[in-house]
Parts: sequence; C-alpha cells; structure tokens
Amino acid sequence: MLNDVDETLKQYLIADVPIERGEVDVSFERPTREWSGRLSKPTLSLFMFDIRERSGFRDDTAAKQRTSMGLVAQQLPPRRVDLSYMVTAWAREPEDEHRILGRVLASLYRATEIPPRHFQGELRDSEYPLLGRIAPPDHIIKPADLWGVMDNELRTSLTWVVTAPLQVFAPVTGPLVRTVELGFGETGEESRERWIQVAGLVHRKDDPLAVVAGVRVSVVGTAHTAVTGTDGKFTFAGVLAGEHTLAIVTAEGEERTQSVFVPSASYDIEL
Repeated sequence: MLNDVDETLKQYLIADVPIERGEVDVSFERPTREWSGRLSKPTLSLFMFDIRERSGFRDDTAAKQRTSMGLVAQQLPPRRVDLSYMVTAWAREPEDEHRILGRVLASLYRATEIPPRHFQGELRDSEYPLLGRIAPPDHIIKPADLWGVMDNELRTSLTWVVTAPLQVFAPVTGPLVRTVELGFGETGEESRERWIQVAGLVHRKDDPLAVVAGVRVSVVGTAHTAVTGTDGKFTFAGVLAGEHTLAIVTAEGEERTQSVFVPSASYDIEL
C-alpha cells in the first residue's frame, strides 16, 4: 500500500505544481551522497523517514455487510498512519532549487486532502481520504542529524506528513447472529430471569439480498417497535420467550402480521 501512496503523491505533484515530465524527476530514494552524485537532471526528492499510527483517528467499530451466500462479513476499519516525507529539490543552481521548492511548497499547502482522481493502486478502492499537512522540520527528529546519518550535505527541506489508510484486518465471515439470550441467577442454579435480544431482516420474497428499508416492525402487545434502515435490519431487546405476533407496516402503508417464536432460528420477514 505504501508504494501506492508514493505513486499517488507523484501524480498529484506532477498535475498540481506542475512538474513537466522529462524535465524534473521525482524520487523516493534515500538522498545519500552516493545517490545525489548520480543525478543528471533536476530532481524532487520525497524521502519517507518515519511511519507511525495517528491514534486520534483510530476506529474499532466493525463494519458489517451481508454476502451473496446469506452470511455476514465483518471487518474492522483500516488503521490511519502518518507517513513523514522529507522534501528536497536538487539542481545545479540554487536558483533552480529554490524555484522548484517554492512551487512545491505552495502545492503542499493546498494539499490538505489529495483529490481521489490521483489515487493509485489499492487507494482507488478506499473510502478514506488521503490527508496532507506541512509540519515543523524537527517534529520528529532534527534534520541535521538525519543528513549526518546519510553522509550528505545539509539541504533546505520541507517536512510533509501524509495521513493514509492502512488495511491490516482481514474480513471475518460467519452467520448472522439472530438471537442473544442472557440468563441471570445464582451460580450453579437455574436462571431466574431471561433476557432475549432478537434480530431480523426484511427482504423481498425469494431474494434475501433485496433488503427493504423504512419498514416499521412492532411486537404486538409490547412497546417494541423498530424501523429498518438501509440494510433492512431490525432489532428488539428484552423480548420475552414464547410466541409473538409481529405487525409490519411498509413505507407505502401496506400492513400485515407474522407469527414468530422466541427464541427462533430466524426472524426474517418476506415482502
């Protein structure tokens, strides 16, 4: 994924600075003395020198999606990581370096969010933005120390921090949980109280994937009422065990009833 971020940033800079193809190279290599000695044309260097999670963006709420097999795929959102780039310009004349660096600096200030049209590779399928910000040069380490490690002369540099999504969690697929039953009582004794949560799905007849939103489902004789969302699901908490009647009203005003037994293997409703 990191190479997709590199290519995305390259395409953005080529379009926004703009950087003329063939006149200025864009490199992600370490700017060591050996590397700079091989340069034959003006080069913009974006050296990634640090990676760390942006913990303030962490989200551990799993997203659920119904599959074509009637199962549920559950996946945690990607981690958001800060990729820190040291941006430098390399040319024979200082005037050329400053001209390149000035135009790039203006572009980086504009790039608070990289437009999705520049996304490359796996980023094209991501629903998360690619964020950018200019940071103080010593927000992580001192630039002079970094140049000393690379055995090269100190150069004027910018620090560009790009926040990117990193998908590290594989989806977990399994059956939809339709009944949750909790019993309360003394340890080793039969439960004195039973708390049952039921969940169902409203879908078109003969097509479990054609879910229906905006359907009001109620348990007759109780205060339990729910309206299906865009996923067609409804949930009731604290339903007593036994036989119940569901009252169903569609968004178009059509009404019907359906008998269910709690607990049961399914509470789905066909329309």
